[in-house]
Amino acid sequence: MNFNLIDIDKMASVAVNNWRSDWADQLMITLSGTWIWSPLYAFLIGLMIYTYRRASWMVVLGVILLVGMADWTSVHFFKNVFMRLRPSRDPSLEGLLFLPHGRGGLYGFVSSHAANLFAIAAYVTWVLKKRFRIFGYGIMYVWAAVIGYSRIYLARHFLGDVVCGALWGMLLAYGMTWLIHSWLSKAYPSASQYLYLPRTRLKRKEARREVSS
Repeated sequence: MNFNLIDIDKMASVAVNNWRSDWADQLMITLSGTWIWSPLYAFLIGLMIYTYRRASWMVVLGVILLVGMADWTSVHFFKNVFMRLRPSRDPSLEGLLFLPHGRGGLYGFVSSHAANLFAIAAYVTWVLKKRFRIFGYGIMYVWAAVIGYSRIYLARHFLGDVVCGALWGMLLAYGMTWLIHSWLSKAYPSASQYLYLPRTRLKRKEARREVSS
């Protein structure tokens, strides 16, 4: 039997949804919520303020703009363009899924949850890991991945929706981090030392040029 990527994606997502229990239903609904994470967001903003002091408004503004972009583009660049039905709305999966949290909206590619959360995870990691080593161990990515899993478990998204949403969110975070670094370097040069920039070929060339000079 031949399977394409769409079929594999569906089978994997159904397997995750069907591997369930009553206690896990409630746990996944809780993890998938928005307001439950408000204390964490407040804590992370507090760490940004503590780290960047007077320059913190730029860093905090960066994450606000980033989440806005991730959320808006996930809908208007993907959901409204590809119009891929959510698992809970897919007629071919009717009767195969458990829906402990309802059906949700109509389209699911890409996952806005994944785009937003992985954008936050990448950005927070890069702006705080130099000051707080714990962020260098990928804890923010684990957090985002667990919530992404909950979206598949609840049949709100296919696995591919979450993976692609995560990649899109991290790409946006990469661009925002470079933009914030550029702003900090000009307005608050001393604060830019705390921001980690993902290495690129261009950055390696610049580093070698500085060493040689």
